[in-house]
Amino acid sequence: MAKGVWGMAARPGRGPRGEPGEQADRILAAARRSFAERGFGGTSLRAVARAADVDPTLVNYYFSSRMGLLKAALEPPEAFGEGIAEAAEAPLGERGQAFVEAALCMWDDQANAEILSSIILAASHEPFAMERLREVFSDLALQAVSASLPDGAARLRADLVSTQLVGLAMARYVWAIDRIADVPGERVVRLIGPVVQHYLTGTLGGDASKGI
Repeated sequence: MAKGVWGMAARPGRGPRGEPGEQADRILAAARRSFAERGFGGTSLRAVARAADVDPTLVNYYFSSRMGLLKAALEPPEAFGEGIAEAAEAPLGERGQAFVEAALCMWDDQANAEILSSIILAASHEPFAMERLREVFSDLALQAVSASLPDGAARLRADLVSTQLVGLAMARYVWAIDRIADVPGERVVRLIGPVVQHYLTGTLGGDASKGI
């Protein structure tokens, strides 16, 4: 069964013919494309239904409203939290490489990449989407990165790691900048891993104890 808002299943019950999970998934895929390209204001339930090739009443049936559809479209793939959490369990001296490998593995999966790209692009249009993206990133990424770091600058270190991983994802997968997009993944790990490792365990400039 397809998932709705914050992991809740799309509404069960009688009504639409066909496979409910498949229909809801098609609606969500069409909605993500529309929110990414046109924003919330430019997305209509009827247009989403047309793009998903379903009856317009099914959009309301599964997602209640346009805001309900947006909330569901902003749900990250399960692999997002799982990959970061697994990398955070690597030995501290190897964790920089592990985080980069986890990011590449997640984004190299086309289905995950489409969802994450649409969330990022939707956030560029909509304050609500941006706030939700911040919440997700804080809950699933920054906390996992900082949880087992040893010093008082753990949150700053996590923020610095995020600048590398988010920047890498934007340049390689969202903007597809040629020289970055074409570099083999193994080389990306060799190039970026040490930078992430420095943010995790190296000496930071400024007054790191105050998070600056």
